[in-house]
Amino acid sequence: MKKNISQQGAISILLAVLLLTELSVIGLGIATLTVKQLRMSRQVGQSVVAYYAAEAGAERCLYDVRKSGAVSCPYTDISLGDAKYSTSYNGSDTITSIGQFENTNRKVELTW
Repeated sequence: MKKNISQQGAISILLAVLLLTELSVIGLGIATLTVKQLRMSRQVGQSVVAYYAAEAGAERCLYDVRKSGAVSCPYTDISLGDAKYSTSYNGSDTITSIGQFENTNRKVELTW
């Protein structure tokens, strides 16, 4: 009888270890997904700031073209606080502006 009792204790310990391992794997998976979602949320905020910087550059260039008849808009790395933009206009009907904020770039093109 003593032999059966000690084997039952070993099986209980083995099952407990397997259950704890499974719960740990599930917990680590959830933690990994949460960290990835937090990073993506931060990048969305950076993307919005970069987009608005690009839009501001495009609007400035469009204003210059319409107001003074400029044939180029060579704005490079114009600062808007922590964001910046660069624009290009080749005299045709397209203005290209790239906004940058931290590690995120967004591009806006105006065509008329």
